[in-house]
Amino acid sequence: MELVDYDLKTSMQTMHSNKQLFSVEHVKCLMKQLLRAVQHLHDHHVMHRDLKTSNILLSNEGILKVADFGMAREYELNPRLYTPAVMTRWYRAPEILLLLKEYSYPVDMWSIGCIFAELVTLRPLFPGSSELDQMTKIFKTLGTPSDSIWPGFSELRMVKNIMFDNYPPGGLRKKISQELLSEDGLSLLQSFLTFDPSKRITAAAALEHAYFNEQPVAVEPAMFLTLPARGAVRPG
Repeated sequence: MELVDYDLKTSMQTMHSNKQLFSVEHVKCLMKQLLRAVQHLHDHHVMHRDLKTSNILLSNEGILKVADFGMAREYELNPRLYTPAVMTRWYRAPEILLLLKEYSYPVDMWSIGCIFAELVTLRPLFPGSSELDQMTKIFKTLGTPSDSIWPGFSELRMVKNIMFDNYPPGGLRKKISQELLSEDGLSLLQSFLTFDPSKRITAAAALEHAYFNEQPVAVEPAMFLTLPARGAVRPG
């Protein structure tokens, strides 16, 4: 078994204590490696179902590795029934929070969006204390979905049973300033955090996003640990 030096959660906690943030080059390096790893899984019809910062490891050579496949499952091209009792709450896709048993690989892409935001700010994006609080935090930030945004939303059992407040969209930029995340970066983040799973960006498409081509570009993994983190910038 290979011994890997760091996990992202611990590293990020240390950086937060030291009032540091990843540079843009750091974030892009980590995101490109994470997306390539998840693309490989999805190309082989495997969904991880528990992507989070503590399950992402980083070697001394700057190589990112996805760990803990205890929740992983093979999936078919057409969604099938699975248990909704998966994923750590803060990274859980809305279709799972709303107890849909029919889901597929887009659940991993939502988790990647949560990780992306956390890499930028070193703070969890949706740190819900319960499933209901989790959904409320998501809706407060992204807006409460409707059938025009997520077809069939109003017919979901939990939506019928719980009267969710109607929040407007547009809260992501309020949480993450342009100093921390460019407009292209925000566009990519929104593509991960799309309510309708059928419209959520894939790992392959995310790797082609304009965010990765704008300056500054990702540092090579071998240079990752030699690149200094930047001093604290207050999140938006």
